Amino acid sequence: MITLFLNKSKQKQKIIRLKKKGIIKYPLYDIIVTYKNLKNKGRAIEKIGFFNPQNNVKFFSINNYRLSFWLLKGVIINYTIKKYLVKFFVN
Repeated sequence: MITLFLNKSKQKQKIIRLKKKGIIKYPLYDIIVTYKNLKNKGRAIEKIGFFNPQNNVKFFSINNYRLSFWLLKGVIINYTIKKYLVKFFVN
């Protein structure tokens, strides 16, 4: 009996999500590309934008070139990022 063991290269899945920064009652968020299994305060591969959710400002900025680059690589987008992309860029 011959048994073959195939080495499947386990690549870590990447995700685009928000990383919180700022101070109490004044949150700011970076839009980062990171590995899916890391925590929210974990190491980022690349910062591609930022989001300011204050009541009067609501500022959302993202580098479209880097976003399309990562999407072509097969990166998953977080639900919150999808929601804000539709809200700020489709209207």
